[in-house]
Amino acid sequence: MVNEDRVKELFQMAVYDQNESSADKKTAEYYQKDYIWKEVLVSFFSGTAAFGLLLLLWGLAKGEELVVNSSLDELASSLTAAVLVYIAFMAVYMLATVIAAYIRFAKSRSRLKKYRIHLRKLNKMYEREDKLKM
Repeated sequence: MVNEDRVKELFQMAVYDQNESSADKKTAEYYQKDYIWKEVLVSFFSGTAAFGLLLLLWGLAKGEELVVNSSLDELASSLTAAVLVYIAFMAVYMLATVIAAYIRFAKSRSRLKKYRIHLRKLNKMYEREDKLKM
């Protein structure tokens, strides 16, 4: 005889395992603070690379104009402005990373809690069945 409740629980667990379990298992390896700082570290390097590429493209487009028509003081002020823009860019980028990582971590923990609830229900069903057999 098929236990419909057990099948429902197994189905919920199978759907979770197939769709979301791998990302949640990676997230579950960390404490929240560690996970967020890992994401911030990764985004620091990717943000720096992205800003560097944007600066390179801008330099290629305006490079000749800057060198020909600018004095040394203007180049120094342009460099100062670029550093300030980099700091502002990275601050916004890091803030967005922290928010996104916090939300991702919270959702992952929520899904893991639901999975554990299904697992406990299934375990209780098996225990009840074992007691009835004896």
